[in-house]
Amino acid sequence: MKFGYKFSNLLGTVYSKGNILFTPDGNSVISPVGNRLTVFDLVNHTSVTLPIQSRFNIRKIALSPNGQILISADESGHTLIINLQRQVVLGEYKFFKTPKVFSFSPNGAIIAVSVLERVFLFKTPVVQKQPNPLVRLSVFQHRSPVVAMNWSNDSLKLIVGCKNGAILIREGKSDKPSFFQVKGSGIINCFFGNAEATIVNAVTPTGLVTWNYKSKEDLEQEEQERKEQEQPEEEEQQEEQIKVTTENKKLSNGRWVLGSFKKFENYGVKCKVKTAVFHVKSKLLLVGFSTGQFILYEMPEFTELYKLNVSSHSINTAAINNTGEWLAFGCSDMGQLLVWEWRSETYILKQQGHSYNMNCVAYSPDGQTIATGGEDGKVKIWNTTSGYCFITFSDHEGPVTSVKYSPIASQNVVFSAGVDGTIRAFDLIRYRNFRTFVSPNKTQFSTLAIDPSGEIIAASSIDTFEIYVWSVRTGRLTDILSGHESPVCDLSFDPINPYLASASWDKSVKVWNIFEDREVRENIQHTSDVLACSYSSDGKKFVASCLDGTIQIYETSTWSQIGLIDGKTDIMGGRGYKDERLAKTSTMGKAFTKIAFTPNGECLIAGGDSKYICIYHVDQQVLVKKYSTSQNLSLDGISLDIDWRKVGEFGHIDTFDKDFDSDDDLSEKNKEFLPGTSKGDLSERTTKKKQRTTSISISPTGRAWACSTTEGLLIYSLDDFLFFDPTDLSIDINPENILLELKKKNYLKSLVMSIKLNEKEIIEQVFESIPFEEVQLVCQEFPIYYLKNFIQFLSAYFEKNQHLEYQMKWVKLISIYHGKYIKSNSLSMISSLRNLQKTITQTYNDLSKVCDDNIFSLEYFKTILIKELKSQETKAKQQEQKNLKQEKVSNDYSDDEEIKEKKNQPVKKTKKN
Repeated sequence: MKFGYKFSNLLGTVYSKGNILFTPDGNSVISPVGNRLTVFDLVNHTSVTLPIQSRFNIRKIALSPNGQILISADESGHTLIINLQRQVVLGEYKFFKTPKVFSFSPNGAIIAVSVLERVFLFKTPVVQKQPNPLVRLSVFQHRSPVVAMNWSNDSLKLIVGCKNGAILIREGKSDKPSFFQVKGSGIINCFFGNAEATIVNAVTPTGLVTWNYKSKEDLEQEEQERKEQEQPEEEEQQEEQIKVTTENKKLSNGRWVLGSFKKFENYGVKCKVKTAVFHVKSKLLLVGFSTGQFILYEMPEFTELYKLNVSSHSINTAAINNTGEWLAFGCSDMGQLLVWEWRSETYILKQQGHSYNMNCVAYSPDGQTIATGGEDGKVKIWNTTSGYCFITFSDHEGPVTSVKYSPIASQNVVFSAGVDGTIRAFDLIRYRNFRTFVSPNKTQFSTLAIDPSGEIIAASSIDTFEIYVWSVRTGRLTDILSGHESPVCDLSFDPINPYLASASWDKSVKVWNIFEDREVRENIQHTSDVLACSYSSDGKKFVASCLDGTIQIYETSTWSQIGLIDGKTDIMGGRGYKDERLAKTSTMGKAFTKIAFTPNGECLIAGGDSKYICIYHVDQQVLVKKYSTSQNLSLDGISLDIDWRKVGEFGHIDTFDKDFDSDDDLSEKNKEFLPGTSKGDLSERTTKKKQRTTSISISPTGRAWACSTTEGLLIYSLDDFLFFDPTDLSIDINPENILLELKKKNYLKSLVMSIKLNEKEIIEQVFESIPFEEVQLVCQEFPIYYLKNFIQFLSAYFEKNQHLEYQMKWVKLISIYHGKYIKSNSLSMISSLRNLQKTITQTYNDLSKVCDDNIFSLEYFKTILIKELKSQETKAKQQEQKNLKQEKVSNDYSDDEEIKEKKNQPVKKTKKN
């Protein structure tokens, strides 16, 4: 078995904090998720998390106009320059504070970065790795922190908005910029209102302020008209109402003049403007409010086009795609990411992760979906291919502690246990809760187990120390198992025999026979509390994880201990946030709380209250590989050592801004606080979240495994073609000889040689070159020794190619000629077979859905085609009849002409002899 699992995707969290972006083509959205970045493809309906981690939570991102360079900055000011297409880091840069705004010039030559009161201009980095990726061109100092920046379309002017309401326009290397001031209010955003950069708009918490640039001729003409009218009082009254003053710098050709002030609708005291985005091409202004409502205006008339409430919480960020059709919103309170098409009034994307921690995870029997349960009482079903959540069940009234799929794939049922004292069964076809299991006395369920037949479910209780058993078909409680003296923390059914194993904090593992005598068959005592247990897929081995950090391995035939894994030092995580003890001396988090066998039963994946997940070989009892689930220093339990510079007299000092977005709430500065009192919400979390693993689940194919952590659902999978795994390789097996045999039409030999070489491109070339009529002969003579590798290739080929009939013929003929061998060696080939089954099922579902959606269209086209063919036939018949008539008429006419010619000819007289 290969152990080259690599990070594949992050599910369960779609948006945390920061700004979101559209790609230049407008088809994808980039969203910051903790210290990672996720790209949502809105056309293909897929999501991919970049395999790049920042040191802390990401707060600002920016994308170059050509879509190649992505820049991200975290809470500490650490900035990464990323090649988005290749998903690699080109370089790093460290600012002394988190940048508030990144702004690329439209021509892509310069990037402006604002850090507190300073604005830095850098040369845009190139698409290659460099030791110094950002080359500084100039720097500007302001009197107040900069909160907004935007470029003009010609990339010559830069507008800068400050927190105190000051707006500056810098043009080239001029030392005297144009200056504007909005009194009594701060700036949300500022931008040029047209392509010529002759209109400046500033969005404030109350309204929109506009300035117009007028040339010298226009000013002289207005001055002349003003003198003629002699009515200067109206302009003075308007300026007093708006409370906006302008310091006009006389320019060579003209100056800036105050235009108008347009106020937003008042939705109450608590309704505040949180974000504002302007799209120059479509002239749309998008304003998001703290109540979850947004308004779309058409500029420069400030006409309200659309208004909608998309969330029950504040909109933290917004974006508009390049065509102006799609609007994207991010809500950090609920972890929501929304993309709305305002013209057709439809959701392009509507995703939301768990509001609180994720507690449990389970793979479906076919490996296509994953079920998760969280502290928010919701059960979500995720598609492993697209990364999207397609159904959410909110029936539980408390946190969900365990989720399990029915072992029978045809049932399409998910079971979940919750603290609310109920176990619910959800139908994945009709998407409803069709059955609820309860106990006689209301209790809190901690774990759940389902027998291999899918007919019996068992759940353990936290407070009563009992195990409840129900019948799935009838929904009735069949038995209550008592005997443990402490809470039961894990349950596991034997996949072969009718036994149920339960692990408890009373230092024992009990094996129950719930089908016959309903008594304890085995009682295995341990030296410390048992935290988790699991059976292997063949039921021959059993493992139990204890509080002392050991994993004990048993043989189920005699229940004798055959091995011991000491993982105390392997799982040892980082130190606590306010813990002054080193990680080595700490006693916390040194035991595995979740363990799971791989499908072939060779290895064991274990995790616990730390950032590490370990893979052990069961027979050899050695550590095979160790994974770190996160490098995010914003979480607790990541750092191993103590930075004594951050430890003060009263404990640890956090040097970073805990509330980075506090500047957005501009009304906070008007509040008065007593000296020495803490500012902000006293009920807000003041401690860091600890990185830990709450659940582990392995795909039935064995090609991937998932773990629910503090950050979300992490998926690790194998990449077949990054590893060189030759089979019976010799010096004669090389690409030249393989292609030579293929040219000679030795299809079977060339295919076997390519499988031995195990090069993806060579195998595909040989496979696609075999004629359709030769497939049967090749399958019939195919050697069974390489059958496992070939089936694995077929499953991978199915996902990326569209030769459906050709592929299905291979699968059908391989099953016909080698079905007995596959059946007798199913355990060794189970991962390849399940992967193939997954891809075929997914293809069938996709095609059946498309066919069902288009069946009426196909019938309509069929009837039209039939009518068209009939009309063509009738026309052809009519044409034939017409041609026959013409031929007959022409023949009659020619006969008449011949007769006339004969009559007109003179008669020749013959002489008589």
